[in-house]
Amino acid sequence: MKRFDHLTTRERGQSLQSTIESAPDPETISLFAYGSLIWRPCFEVQSRCKAILRGYRRDFCVFTVEARGAPDSPGLGLGLRADSASCQGVLMPLPEDGRSEALTSIWEREMLTAVYQPKWVSVEVDSKITTALTFVVDELHPQCAGDLSEDAQAVMIGSAVGELGSCRDYLVNTIDALRNVGIHDLPLEGLLRRVNLQISE
Repeated sequence: MKRFDHLTTRERGQSLQSTIESAPDPETISLFAYGSLIWRPCFEVQSRCKAILRGYRRDFCVFTVEARGAPDSPGLGLGLRADSASCQGVLMPLPEDGRSEALTSIWEREMLTAVYQPKWVSVEVDSKITTALTFVVDELHPQCAGDLSEDAQAVMIGSAVGELGSCRDYLVNTIDALRNVGIHDLPLEGLLRRVNLQISE
């Protein structure tokens, strides 16, 4: 598998600008994190709380051939996919001081390619609705792995290692970070059991 095309600095900047221009309130921005941004944020996190995003599910559906995999042994990263289910994640307000720097860091990390699309969504926090920024998978992008069986996911996650470490560690860290805020993602925990079984065989 070849490496996927990176966005240019200009393309990344244009994406950030157009997203902020469409923000309901550009002075108050919170991020809905559902994967590695929970446990490896790229900005100063001042507070965090559980939030529910309806109409999407968390899924290992993004090929990674750099961060957590390689072209000859691709791994998988998490993405949000439209679904009738819901996704529990973490809401993190961006700091007022340094907001633009935080957004730039987020874009450099999440928008390396165009497989993720920034999106303003409505999330529930303690039964109250608030707006948040998150990143949804572009199902038509070649980096989107589409529908993979749990076995196929487990094989890739169990064997892939990239510049940031193993794909299995990414899964473990996400499960642990979710548990730390009181979220037990049973599908992810079941997937980890399958990964461990694959490795032990």
